[in-house]
Amino acid sequence: GKLSLVESLRLARQIAAALAAAHAKNIIHRDLKPDNVMIVADPEAPGGERAKVLDFGIAKLAAAASPDGGSEAVSTTRTGVMVGTPLYMAPEQCKGTGQVDAKADVYSLGVMLYRMLCGRPPFVGDGVGAVMAMHIYEQPPPIREFEPSVPEDLAGLVHVLLEKNPANRPTMAQV
Repeated sequence: GKLSLVESLRLARQIAAALAAAHAKNIIHRDLKPDNVMIVADPEAPGGERAKVLDFGIAKLAAAASPDGGSEAVSTTRTGVMVGTPLYMAPEQCKGTGQVDAKADVYSLGVMLYRMLCGRPPFVGDGVGAVMAMHIYEQPPPIREFEPSVPEDLAGLVHVLLEKNPANRPTMAQV
């Protein structure tokens, strides 16, 4: 379901911080989805809860570090082998090219934030193949179509996270 604006931002920020730390160590999660985030009590955190990112089971240690310290390192998987959950997979994962970097996690966070803010994912289709094709070829519906109360700048951020071209997405540290 839909979360409040404050709760959505708090959770997204905590998830982004955890993944930024993983990316700084050249670790790409590759299967970010709500099932891999646990909310735990934490009296030290705003709201009294903290998001913990779990299940790095298909995470990949980046093959080569980038000049800026590694957050954009490339992870290579055999071509044609897809990993991830289709509802949250980045276009480059859906294509099965084998070249997936930290920007795939940024896209997945965008899908999660879209869902938190309006109560539905950006792409809904009949079957896995249809959803994957939407990730590759279609622009997500404007988030404000489903939730007009989302501020323009936040809606813009969500849509930047959902850019088809990974080069046009921010790094997780920027998020």
